[in-house]
Amino acid sequence: MIKFDRYAGGKHYAVTFSYDDGLSDDRRLVEIFDRYGAKCTFNLYSANVDSDKPNCITREEIKELYKNHEIACHAYHHPHLERMTVKDQYDELIRDRETLERYSGRIIRGMAFPFGTYNDDTLTAMKTAGIEYSRTTASTGGLTIPDRFVTWHPTCHHNESERPINQLIYNIEKAPWRAGGLLYIWGHSYEFRQSGVPVDFDEMEKRVARLAEYSYDIWFATNVEIMDYLNAQKSLRYSADGKTYYNPTQIDVWVSNGDEPLCIGAGKTVVIE
Repeated sequence: MIKFDRYAGGKHYAVTFSYDDGLSDDRRLVEIFDRYGAKCTFNLYSANVDSDKPNCITREEIKELYKNHEIACHAYHHPHLERMTVKDQYDELIRDRETLERYSGRIIRGMAFPFGTYNDDTLTAMKTAGIEYSRTTASTGGLTIPDRFVTWHPTCHHNESERPINQLIYNIEKAPWRAGGLLYIWGHSYEFRQSGVPVDFDEMEKRVARLAEYSYDIWFATNVEIMDYLNAQKSLRYSADGKTYYNPTQIDVWVSNGDEPLCIGAGKTVVIE
């Protein structure tokens, strides 16, 4: 029986991170992620880049700093979008997208809602601005797959990540029938240097390092990579008898054939005996 419980490389789990605002503390966080092969989506609001405020990153360093990670929007001025007209929301999003694309040389496809707030007009503005997904701040607490990417709820803030990390590792080691989960951790890098926080930079590195020990069954990916993969998985076409599978996308998709991993390559048809 085919099960849709695998990610890239045939791995059972995906882990992604999302960090907001684009302050200079991102530099140390990037070092941690790069050291262990983790991937993050950094949500930048362009008015913060090169600003007179302390601890801001510069436009000149964006390409190199985030070269192994995704850059996404956070609205140009980081406003409460739901308090604005749909046109003003669009202006905030498209200005941020255009600025970040100019600084990074990339196509920007995602965002995180400033303050985690939004309304129906925000979703309209996102679609018009060509933004395909956005992260909220409403934690699910679990390893669930998002129902819709335009309001993508993370697993947890990094201060609350110990239990979900333990659950993921337990599943890998002792509960393989629970395979197919996604761990999504978010936060702000400046929080790691605040006094009295449960997770500082050292503790965050320990948690990332612990996850990296299980990289044989964890796919570390950016937000947009996970969205693209899951959309490709949903795009699979299969015969009425469930034995022939066609992948019309440009992304290799992995499934389980019984207990064994099976790759259905981009543009390929696979027949299961």
